[in-house]
Amino acid sequence: MTIMKPHPKKVGDALDLINAMRTGTPARNIPGIAATLGVTQDRLFELLRLPRSTMKGRISNNGVLSATEQDRIYRAEKVLARTVEVLEDDEAATKWINQANRSLGGEVPLALLDTEVGYELVLDTLGRIEYGIVS
Repeated sequence: MTIMKPHPKKVGDALDLINAMRTGTPARNIPGIAATLGVTQDRLFELLRLPRSTMKGRISNNGVLSATEQDRIYRAEKVLARTVEVLEDDEAATKWINQANRSLGGEVPLALLDTEVGYELVLDTLGRIEYGIVS
């Protein structure tokens, strides 16, 4: 279960995604997103540096995610989709994004997605893997 399409292919798709994010992504989608990413909700909050009590409150009150929270969730979904493309295996992709990676300084890929720089580093590493460059 995903809250949004992680790879808009056309301008119209991207604009639809932007409008959906501006309206607010329902926090009730978090449990399904965590499951898709292969982590518990608490682990997802920890990895993406999202405040646990705030997130749980939003979920129980049928609230919406803030722009920052949505962005981090979007990055996680996009990285998972890209990892599946590169590794061509859902299980291997889920495992890769949740394990410490030497190419990422021993960090777990999901734990780097709280910043744009970390997000770009993870995508760059996936590109290196895709093209057979030692990573």
